[in-house]
Amino acid sequence: MKKFQVFLVIFLTVFAKVLCEEIPINYFNSPVDFPLSLSANFGELRTNSFHAGIDIRTGGVTGKKVRAAADGFVYRILVSPVGYGRALYIEHPNGYATVYGHLDQFNEEIEAYVKKEQYKQQTFSVNLNPPPNRFRFTQGDLIGYSGNSGSSFGPHLHFEIREAATQKPVNPLLFGFDVRDNLPPVLYTLAVYPMNHNSFVNGKSKPLYLPLKGARGKYHIQKRTPVEVYGDIGFGIETIDFLNDSPNRCGAWSVELLLDEKSVYRHELTRFSFGELRYINSHIDYAEKIINRRDIQRTFLQPNNRMSIYKHHVNRGIGMFYNEGKTEVRVTVKDAYKNKAELFFRAKTILPEQTDVPPPPRPDNFAMLMRYDQPNRFTNSNVSVSVPAGALYDDLLFEHFSSPPVNESLTPVYHIHNRFTPVHLNYNLSIAAPDIPVHLQDKALIVNLNNSNNNPSPVNSRWSDGYIHGQTNLFGRFTIKVDTITPVIEPLNIVPGRDMSNRRMISFRITDDLSGISSYNGYIDGKWVLFEFDPKNDHLFYIFDDERIGRNKNRKLELIVTDRKENTSVYNVEFFY
Repeated sequence: MKKFQVFLVIFLTVFAKVLCEEIPINYFNSPVDFPLSLSANFGELRTNSFHAGIDIRTGGVTGKKVRAAADGFVYRILVSPVGYGRALYIEHPNGYATVYGHLDQFNEEIEAYVKKEQYKQQTFSVNLNPPPNRFRFTQGDLIGYSGNSGSSFGPHLHFEIREAATQKPVNPLLFGFDVRDNLPPVLYTLAVYPMNHNSFVNGKSKPLYLPLKGARGKYHIQKRTPVEVYGDIGFGIETIDFLNDSPNRCGAWSVELLLDEKSVYRHELTRFSFGELRYINSHIDYAEKIINRRDIQRTFLQPNNRMSIYKHHVNRGIGMFYNEGKTEVRVTVKDAYKNKAELFFRAKTILPEQTDVPPPPRPDNFAMLMRYDQPNRFTNSNVSVSVPAGALYDDLLFEHFSSPPVNESLTPVYHIHNRFTPVHLNYNLSIAAPDIPVHLQDKALIVNLNNSNNNPSPVNSRWSDGYIHGQTNLFGRFTIKVDTITPVIEPLNIVPGRDMSNRRMISFRITDDLSGISSYNGYIDGKWVLFEFDPKNDHLFYIFDDERIGRNKNRKLELIVTDRKENTSVYNVEFFY
């Protein structure tokens, strides 16, 4: 009991130290030997998330040495075909941790440990937590080599700093790394939103998007005329930050909205938790992102946006424009080095002829009102939609209708609201499928058709009691298809009887037409061997391991690949190695 109490005191002391002290400047060294140049920064807007670290450019190549940024021990080792790929997690005495992602290889000692565990578990993907004393490093020690593993679309090192106790990522650019940046953010577009049917922008009850002009941190609306508003009004800004030594588009650190020089909204991307990342779909203008590919950050909060980056807001950042006159509006954007860009304009409140406007008619396909703070359920004879409380960011006039089948789908296409409205949590979707033959029931699945060419994206789903039941966090178009086609195994460098003695690896391309690859296992002479998978290139490969299989023998390889609907392909070949 005393040991536990001592541990608790130490834990709380470190936790309080991390939360209360200022960020330690110059505690961490750069994890690479060459000058830092970034292709992405902390808080950059990504699909369904904010970027949680910085991406260090490696000159378009893999194999650069990666070093421990400070003294510490490895507390997690991750190997995955997606996400961070090969990643190391190191905890440090000051209460912080660092993460090194998309590695090509670990150092020799860790690589041997990982491979042993992969063979023990007979899986490529592993998530390991070695004892604290197993892998200890001094600042500057070699821990691995940069790569392009996981969901990386170009060689680089993903580097994070986290609070060790909470695992919350913290902006690495606040820790004093030598990254040159004296460039202010660039502002592109102002968005003005009427927040209800009684609110107007330039006489209309729909958003207004205005291009901006300016340079060197000073911006204005192109026509320099006041924006005419009335009622509850929200604003948004499209902004990008650039660093001195990189052409890549990065994210801003903070955005603030002031009305008549009084701050009504401010967010700062200093730290957040991974459980909050999907709130980005409320933080941005989600529909504008899909329609026009513009990342416009709202300077107001939807009712169910609970992210912790919002440091200050009055009335959720919504301006109340009910008295005639002009209001000075200022949007200030800063990067992590406090370089600043500002937009200044005047909003002119114009009283409409009718201030008590009746609500607009409900949409033609209106089905029900869904409340963001309570569970919602819609059912008819063909579909059932169960949306949990907290899955929506605001109340929703939910729409539903159906259209004819497409691309040999087994049911009509069911329009579950529309793809322009984000969903925060998974909801249950069931589609009636009473006529599917018994032998195809286990092969049936729900697919999403949100892309423009009707290509299906699989939804994790199963047949039961005449329905296909699935879970998804997207609204849009859905139908049912069956997957009876086995995965395709295409050998890239091996044929029957080939002498592979001078080859480093055996390579295949594996693909699946619908439900996606679920598992892959290779056996040489009846023994499991470690095949690695790079799904972004459909590349499956085995690197010859002489210590395990030896040399100078005729071999038999069996490769088994299965998709998510249990369709299996088997490839057999004899070769010499």
